Amino acid sequence: MLMISFWSYRTYVQHEFAGELIRFHVIANSDSFADQTLKLHVRDVVVEEMKKRFSVVNSRQEAEKIVATNMAEIQRIAQEQVRREGKEYPVEVVMGDFYFPTKSYGNLTLPAGDYHAVRVVIGEGKGQNWWCVLFPPLCFVDSVQTLEKNDTAQGLKVFEKDNLEFRLKCVDILKIFS
Repeated sequence: MLMISFWSYRTYVQHEFAGELIRFHVIANSDSFADQTLKLHVRDVVVEEMKKRFSVVNSRQEAEKIVATNMAEIQRIAQEQVRREGKEYPVEVVMGDFYFPTKSYGNLTLPAGDYHAVRVVIGEGKGQNWWCVLFPPLCFVDSVQTLEKNDTAQGLKVFEKDNLEFRLKCVDILKIFS
């Protein structure tokens, strides 16, 4: 019963995160050095272009609208970078729900589960991937301006749960007696 409760709570927390986030996911053609480098260059040009559009977003719904409106632009930007580097790989851009393993992003750990994401697949998409959180706009942290003393960063309230610690009470009790 205890394990079922623990699993249920963990699933609940994952769904809470998933309901507030949009991830950005770039998958390389292969694991070759050239393809992995290309993946990072594609990431850089897309993030650089999209940060302008996401600077005023206040909700996941607004972010989804911006993505939907700019899917062709994201694909064009990515495809141009692939060609600029002498490759003829096709680029596919899709938005949907995808499974992600547990992953840490700075101080934030996102539990494994299905998350809404914008996925850029280069070529066969069989290489290692790179991801970030598109909304709230954590992909763009390098471009965030310094906050004044009493200001708060937009959108970060979703991560107030990042200090959660999953523990089993019976383990805590056993530690007391040992």
